[in-house]
Amino acid sequence: MRPAGTPSPRPAVRRRVALATAILAAVALAAAPSPAAAGQGRTTTQGALPNVTAGGQTNFTSHNVDLYNRRYSPLDEVNAANVAQLAERWSFVVPAGVDVGQVTPLVVDGVMYFHAGASVVALSAETGESIWTLELDSGARNRVRGPTYADGTLYVYNGSDLVAADAETGELVETFGDGGVLPVVGLALQHKYPDLYPPTVDPASLGYRITTPPAYHDNTLYVGSALSEGHIPGGLVIATDATTGAIRWVFNTIPQRPQDDGWDVASPTWGTGAKAGGGVWTQPAIDAELGLLYINSGNPSPDYDGSARHGTNLFTNATIALDLETGALRWYYQAIHHDLWDWDHVTGPVLFDVTRGGRTVKGVGAAGKNCLIYFWHRETGEPINPMVETLVPTETNVPGEQVWPTQPIPYNARGVPMTPFCATFVELDDPEQAARSRQMYTPYSVNEHYIVAHGGSSFGSPSFSPRTELVYVTGKNAGVSLVVRPVGDSIRPGPHGDGHSANIEEISRIPDYPPTTTVTAYEPVSGEEAWQQVLPALTTIGASGNLATAGDLVFQGTDAGGFHALHAETGEQLFQYDAPRSIRSSPLTYEVNGRQYVAVIATNTILTFALP
Repeated sequence: MRPAGTPSPRPAVRRRVALATAILAAVALAAAPSPAAAGQGRTTTQGALPNVTAGGQTNFTSHNVDLYNRRYSPLDEVNAANVAQLAERWSFVVPAGVDVGQVTPLVVDGVMYFHAGASVVALSAETGESIWTLELDSGARNRVRGPTYADGTLYVYNGSDLVAADAETGELVETFGDGGVLPVVGLALQHKYPDLYPPTVDPASLGYRITTPPAYHDNTLYVGSALSEGHIPGGLVIATDATTGAIRWVFNTIPQRPQDDGWDVASPTWGTGAKAGGGVWTQPAIDAELGLLYINSGNPSPDYDGSARHGTNLFTNATIALDLETGALRWYYQAIHHDLWDWDHVTGPVLFDVTRGGRTVKGVGAAGKNCLIYFWHRETGEPINPMVETLVPTETNVPGEQVWPTQPIPYNARGVPMTPFCATFVELDDPEQAARSRQMYTPYSVNEHYIVAHGGSSFGSPSFSPRTELVYVTGKNAGVSLVVRPVGDSIRPGPHGDGHSANIEEISRIPDYPPTTTVTAYEPVSGEEAWQQVLPALTTIGASGNLATAGDLVFQGTDAGGFHALHAETGEQLFQYDAPRSIRSSPLTYEVNGRQYVAVIATNTILTFALP
């Protein structure tokens, strides 16, 4: 492998200034009034495409690396023996106000891509030098997590729209949607419910937006839509033609009408109130051989008052398998019934193949904010090991509430509950606070300041290494004290998150119980914990994902600013870099001209590392 030259500090400064100016111009455009029509944008070229003829090239084309969402790279130049020598090669500062804090860039043929707001940016993945910037004439400023690349096209999302740009030139792909911009959520609502939503429907007015990159397979994009807290009438999973943007099928995680797939199963689980929530926060996974698409659905809405939604509230907080070609429901498993804690079942899904006793177990795993991880046979949805419906506290003083009496607890092959990957009970030294601490699944009160564990995993994806045959999940130890404001069925869909915020009378994040980040390795067939590493944290929720490599490494960033490399077999910390700002993005790795790079975003700075 031939090492690349080290860029000098002065050109690196010029690179940061040049792109900062371009993005600030894009922000100004995004803030100004602009036509609603799609297909409008301007591309500025700042440099040439890099030369990628020498040595090996390994791309990073999807947020979770592959169709299985394994977040595993076969690269091993950086490995457990030499990762301590990893050094920063270049960095790039994005101006404050352009929110790339949770973005994982992509790298294809030596070009790094990322987007936020109205800006789509291409850099040299070797040097950080700007190549082109696409400035859309209109753009929502909601948080995004990175683009998707397929067949020469870069797909980004903006509010409730998809945008297609030529990866080489940055020009909009005119054949996609309307001049390169597809109002995909609005079209999906019209496709699914043509008598209810007119062509002029604004999905944002119903609380919808896209927060995660689409999955791509066989010229089809699979798009998930959120937000549960917008009190949306179900999370939409949308299959759309990657060339034209034509809608192929739409699945609603909360069936609204008898013609919706799963209506007969789900409708009786909702009582008399609005059937709301179930947003899809994370990228779908695909098993093309089985012809199945896997998604995780989020919590029902409102978050803490379920008095208008008596029942288990299907298909919220579930891992769901859909037919890849038709969107038909194949199986589901609900991890949390009648959620009253905002414990989104959001992390993953991740697919894995593990050989035990001469047979291959084809599994799917997922986790959430309750600190539990679940493993199923991905063809049938049957648990690999038992998941036992267990009695939980049901006493409540929320008017009209009916707490579901059991919750499924995953067990391991030895017949005992699996070890949670973070705290399920908040232990406190102060006697007054300790008296208020409650076991998990205790409903919040309208006047008692109960303390309940509330950290868990989040949007950050787990990983699976075929070398170690372990699944790695990131979580947080944290707690919250919350007093419920009863809202019944009064919440209406909208962009302001009333399904969450309007439901809270008081909230405390328990300063006496400082949060920490956990990275935990599980053997998914036995359900045994292999190891756990505990790292610093600043905030109580929002753990980013990790990345496993063939170098027997697991990379993890934390919002305390640490970027860590752990030994994939033992969890031993082998490398640490202290960034000046929080890391809330998931890392990536790639190879250009025979050199492996590892990168991550710290708030607004792209940090890129390589061996000397």
